[in-house]
Amino acid sequence: MKAKRVWGLVLAAAMCMAVAGCGQKEAEIASTEPQYQVIGTEAEGAYDILLKNSIGQDVTGISVKTSEEEEYPANMLASDAVLKNGETAEWFYMPEEAAETEGVGEKDVALNVVYQVQITLADGTVYELSALGVDDIDQNAELCLEDDVVFAKYTSKASGDSVSTKEQEVAAKAQKDAESQEAVTSEPAPVEEVQQEAPAQQSAPAASEPQQAPAEQIPQQTTEGCLTEGGGPAFN
Repeated sequence: MKAKRVWGLVLAAAMCMAVAGCGQKEAEIASTEPQYQVIGTEAEGAYDILLKNSIGQDVTGISVKTSEEEEYPANMLASDAVLKNGETAEWFYMPEEAAETEGVGEKDVALNVVYQVQITLADGTVYELSALGVDDIDQNAELCLEDDVVFAKYTSKASGDSVSTKEQEVAAKAQKDAESQEAVTSEPAPVEEVQQEAPAQQSAPAASEPQQAPAEQIPQQTTEGCLTEGGGPAFN
């Protein structure tokens, strides 16, 4: 009996040590997992994306809207929060409900929604991702800055291919610049008021002042007699 009790105690101690060892390993694994800054709110149905900032400076603002909306909503980053350059954040985004319309056969057809992302940098510069396929990102996405456009790089969930939106953003920027230039040139030039000065009026000679004839036309008089118009003496 004593031997059985001893073996029972040994087995119980071994089991306790095994359980403690498993708990320690789980704690070690949890401690080695990277801890990311959280952007947005984790919820059922939200996209869960690991977003890396490779722009070259800190990001101070991230806002998302659909192409149907005119203005961006509030910043998704918490107050005073910053996504530092080179760091990765866990970005939770809950998409807007897809617009629906009633089609043939009383069936609802979901319309495609294009998402636009506004990125604000630490120096105050604001960039826009004109169309980001949030639903096609396979967990990891990277924000980059080249040729004065911010673009995203990720692996497509549908095809498994590497995707870069740089060409798309360059084309969108060129179109926006062209539209801005066209708007400037189409505006009518401001009409400048031209003040015309009245021509100065030449003062007429006073009536009381006699006008003198040219010297050659004035007949010269002598004591001997009057001169004729030709200048010779007149004789009686």
